[in-house]
Parts: sequence; C-alpha cells; structure tokens
Amino acid sequence: MATATKKEKSTVKKNLVIVESPAKAKTIEKYLGRNYKVLASVGHIRDLKKSSMSVDIENNYEPQYINIRGKGPLINDLKKEAKKANKVFLA
Repeated sequence: MATATKKEKSTVKKNLVIVESPAKAKTIEKYLGRNYKVLASVGHIRDLKKSSMSVDIENNYEPQYINIRGKGPLINDLKKEAKKANKVFLA
C-alpha cells in the first residue's frame, strides 16, 4: 500500500464538523481523528428576523434569517474553513 508524502498529506482536504460547544468540539475531534477538523459556533449564529413575519409568503414560505449581532467574524472564519473542507457536517 502506497503512502502519501508529507507534501501530499498537507494538501488532503479535511472534513469540517461544526458543533455549538467549544468543549464538545475538542472531544469530538479526538474521536474523529486527523481527517476531521471540528470547530465550535459557540451557540447559534443566525436567527429569524424579529421585526417582520420572518417568512416570505410570496416566495414559497422562505424563511428570512439574519446573522446574530457579534457573530460576523466567527461566520467569516467558518465560511473560510468550509471552503477548504472536503465536506461540512453540522452537528
């Protein structure tokens, strides 16, 4: 069985798992192994709009979400990691 070189190993895309709790992220990452990266969202990052009905009735009842205040930098980090990942799992 052929093994990958160090350079090849570093370019292999990992699977990304996003969980809410930072403590759970560390524990889960230990169990999943090196092919997975586990990050924490530290709670919810998006919510339904509170100022309106939150659902677009004219557009097949599409929900209207907003980012939770203060979560912008975290959302950007998660997006960046998701682009680098092979697959993304929301747990």
